[in-house]
Amino acid sequence: MKIGIDIGGSHVGIAIVDGNRIINKKEYEYDKEFRKNIKENLIKYLVLEILERMKIYQIEKIGISIAGRLENNVLKICPNIHELEGVNFVSELSKYFNIPIVVNKDSFCAAKAEKEYGCLNTYKTCVFLCIGTGIGGVSFRDNFLHRDGFGHMIIKQDGRKCGCGKKGCFEAYCSIRAIRNEVNNYLKTEKVQGKELHDFLLNNQDNLEVKEIIDKYVKNFAIGISNIIDIVLPEAIGFGGSFSYYEDVFMEKVKKYIIENDLLVDKNSMPMFEMGYFKNDAGIIGATLF
Repeated sequence: MKIGIDIGGSHVGIAIVDGNRIINKKEYEYDKEFRKNIKENLIKYLVLEILERMKIYQIEKIGISIAGRLENNVLKICPNIHELEGVNFVSELSKYFNIPIVVNKDSFCAAKAEKEYGCLNTYKTCVFLCIGTGIGGVSFRDNFLHRDGFGHMIIKQDGRKCGCGKKGCFEAYCSIRAIRNEVNNYLKTEKVQGKELHDFLLNNQDNLEVKEIIDKYVKNFAIGISNIIDIVLPEAIGFGGSFSYYEDVFMEKVKKYIIENDLLVDKNSMPMFEMGYFKNDAGIIGATLF
C-alpha cells in the first residue's frame, strides 16, 4: 500500500492508494486560521494523517502531488500559495518517516494516473490539462511524457495579472478559480464554489448576464485549446481537476466555437475530448506512480 497526497491551492487530499484504487480518503479545505501559518500547519496536518494510516496499513511509499515548479524536491515557484515556496516536503516528512517519499508537480501526477489507468490509456499522443485553482498541462508523444507549461501561455496581450507574475495567461482566464471569481463578482458574494458553482452555471444559462460570463470563458478556453492542438496535434485531450465535473456546461460550446471560428490550422486535427476518469483523485493516484 502507498499513501498519495495532493496539495492544492485551496485544499489538501490524502488517501491510501492500491494500484488505481483509493482507500480511506480525506480532504481538508484550508480555512483562514490554517492559512495564517500554512507551511507549519500543512506539515503538522500531513504528519498526523500519515501516522493515523500507518496504524492500520503497511505503507511502502509516500507520493506527493503539488502545484508549482520543483527543483531537487524544493518548491521553487507556487503561484497559488507563495508561502510554500522554498519548502522541501521530502526532507520535511523524512524527519518523521523512514520510507521512500517522492514529490512531483500536480499535472504530471494527474496525467500519469489518467495515462496509465484512465481516460488517456488508449492514446499514444495526447495532452492532459489539470484545471482547478490553476491550470497545469503535460503532453504524451508516442507515450513519452513531456513536461509542458500550457497554463502560462499568453492568450491575451497585457491581460489579467496571473499568479505567476505574467499577464494574460491561459490560467488567468480559464481556471475554475477564474470563472468562480466572475460568478462571485456578478452575485456580489465570495461563497459560490464547488458543486454550487457548477449548478449555478448549468441552471442559469438562459440568464443574459450569466450567458455572457459563460460565453467569454468558452471563447478564451477555445483559444487556449486551439493553440495546444496546433502545437501538439494530439489524438485526444484529457481534462482533470475540478473542470472534469463541468463537461455539461462547457465542452460542446468549446468544440462548436473552435469549429465555427476556424481556430485550427488543420480542421481535421480536432482531437477527442475526454473527461478525467479519476476526477480530483487523479493527483493522489498519480503521486504514487513515480
